[in-house]
Amino acid sequence: MVYTICLAVCMVAFRIIFSYRSYDKEILREYRTNGRPFVVVANHLSMLDPIFIVMAYGWGPKFSIMGKAELFRNPVLAWFFRQIGGFPVERGTGDTAALDKAIEDVKNGQGMMIFPEGTRGTGDKMLRMKSGAFMVAARTGADIVPVRLIYPTSTRKLKFFAPVVVKVGQPLLAEDLNMVEGGKRALRAAKTKTQESLDNLLAEYNEMVGYVPPVIEDTKPETKVESEDESN
Repeated sequence: MVYTICLAVCMVAFRIIFSYRSYDKEILREYRTNGRPFVVVANHLSMLDPIFIVMAYGWGPKFSIMGKAELFRNPVLAWFFRQIGGFPVERGTGDTAALDKAIEDVKNGQGMMIFPEGTRGTGDKMLRMKSGAFMVAARTGADIVPVRLIYPTSTRKLKFFAPVVVKVGQPLLAEDLNMVEGGKRALRAAKTKTQESLDNLLAEYNEMVGYVPPVIEDTKPETKVESEDESN
């Protein structure tokens, strides 16, 4: 009951506060009834990202949403995020309890939402994805549904009364990814395919609206190599 009220308020208020648009949301909404386990993998730009994705999903079973533990240290925010399905994960600690909960929730039929960058990015360039979302999909035989969030402002940041775009990609089916039996190589391949899909969703939107992103040269050498088995 509380979830329904929170979702209804957000659907009304956020369409007033932001110019909200979603594309190909039917792909995501099929998972309300098709019985297939799924993990939504999305880029992360703002604290409100999970709500924008839930709005595209619409009325249906509550998501389980993995969020950074810092959000749950404020009692008001903690109450709200728990109402919409959020649960905390301690970043950078190998939080196996959060991973186990995610796996259990998917096995129990809940849709899972994970932002594998692990923190909010800036602009269109995504940070390197961590492995937690793909480990959940591998352990549960879940499809991966890529979702790209885009804030098409001059700064590419969320602003009141400015556009918010949610673009849903074609799912990467569990039987094609073969992560249950394919091991680490299949997991790495799934990460690559998901990143390609998220990049393509952004490119498709930019082409649709005629936006040409600026060319940014990365002059900083890579100083850290992240372990592939880092899960959150």
